[in-house]
Amino acid sequence: MTYYADLSPYEYTESQPAMLNVGWLDEVHPYVTGAAPEGLLEALVVLGRGAENVLRGMHFCELCPDFQTARDSMYRGDLFIASGEIRVTGNGVVYASPVMIVHYVEAHAYMPPDEYCRAAMAAVMVD
Repeated sequence: MTYYADLSPYEYTESQPAMLNVGWLDEVHPYVTGAAPEGLLEALVVLGRGAENVLRGMHFCELCPDFQTARDSMYRGDLFIASGEIRVTGNGVVYASPVMIVHYVEAHAYMPPDEYCRAAMAAVMVD
């Protein structure tokens, strides 16, 4: 998957309105870690069920220690997380993240920016 720094302009595909990237991680670039706010993971799962921009192919997690672990992480329960994007709006800003963000938060302690977390939880009314 292509790496984009958090809150950089979205460029993966053409889009309107303009969006900001969140959670486009790879094994080369460091990322913020921490305990996710209560309700974030659940909100991301709900949002992932409505994935947008689902393209051909799939992405394997580059942060997992080996290919087998990454392959086993393509699903979270019945949710396919290896393709597609989550789009969420907060305070007039649209954020785009790979559905794989679910795995990054859960398995690799990735901590998205606060404004993204608030927008994701508000989008599904998770307190």
